[in-house]
Amino acid sequence: KRYIPNKQQPVQDAEQLSEQRKLIFGMLFSLRELVGSITPEGASPALHLVKTGAGTLHCYETISGLRIAMFTNNNPVMNTIGARGGGENAKTSFQTALKHIYSEIWVECVVRSPLYRPEDIQVEPLEGSESNAGRFDIKSTNFEAKLNAYLTSMPWFR
Repeated sequence: KRYIPNKQQPVQDAEQLSEQRKLIFGMLFSLRELVGSITPEGASPALHLVKTGAGTLHCYETISGLRIAMFTNNNPVMNTIGARGGGENAKTSFQTALKHIYSEIWVECVVRSPLYRPEDIQVEPLEGSESNAGRFDIKSTNFEAKLNAYLTSMPWFR
């Protein structure tokens, strides 16, 4: 989900958001493959963050392969709020937030839903598609409301 104060036209915003999702997924997939190829034998490959000039992409991957990502700006003040001492702890703060989103919000709202089947998850409805029958719609849970409440309660969320 994209959290921004300004809203563009809904159609343009939806198309732009869809394109951004594809780009981020492709980048994460490629970087994950690269990390896997340079990780020593016997060690588990892990990609926790990617920092660019525009911002930082914080990543968390579960054992089941679910990936959760959060893009933040590079404002050092915002990235150290809530982290003791800043620096490395700021990264830990975002990793802790991503783990919380997975274990306390995703698992509680989505995985424990009696309608949930991992192979049938649907985030956005497919326009003009008749094959949506029986698909699990994440919007039928209170995941988005709890995620929004959690993120807006964080001191670094402004």
